[in-house]
Amino acid sequence: MENVMMNELELSAIGEVANISLGNAATSLGVLIRDDIDISIPYVEVKKSGDIIKQRTDKSIITRVDYVKGLQGCSILFLKEEDVKVMTDLMMGSDGHGMFYQQELSELHLSAMAESMNQMMGAAATAMGAMLGQVVDISTPQTIHMSAGEYFTETFPEHDRFIQITFEVQMGSMIKTEMVQLYPYILAKAIADLFIMHKAGIQ
Repeated sequence: MENVMMNELELSAIGEVANISLGNAATSLGVLIRDDIDISIPYVEVKKSGDIIKQRTDKSIITRVDYVKGLQGCSILFLKEEDVKVMTDLMMGSDGHGMFYQQELSELHLSAMAESMNQMMGAAATAMGAMLGQVVDISTPQTIHMSAGEYFTETFPEHDRFIQITFEVQMGSMIKTEMVQLYPYILAKAIADLFIMHKAGIQ
């Protein structure tokens, strides 16, 4: 179990980094779906893995991005099935309620999301690097369709705590939804420390 000692300053730092980096990600997504995207100020909290599993029993589209330069660890993003179908339909040039929305979730939808997440999280990593004072690079995103409980049990048996970043998203007139991003606690602490030091001119 991690020694969870993140204070209000560090939580605020995570929120500030998330606000800018996810704003850049949203801009990239807006280009792909050809519509405006607005996001709320992120809400940041420490969550036990057990609580995440209990709260997320339905299947989600889960995207994992590993940091390969500048940071060590990964970011997890949850998307709702309905939202992914609308987003895919928009990316394919339809109106959000066309053929790709009406189809059952398939590899095509996952492929479309992987491509969008690659651009979104790449933009987020670039913005994050500027805020941390160093280059941050990511791996190609891995996108899967499964329940959070199953995913966390298989993927993070050694992690007991995560930092959860929740933000409301408005995609044009089609989608008003909530997205959730998770960092393992150790990575979130590193991001907060680097940001605070860079902002103070120490780094």
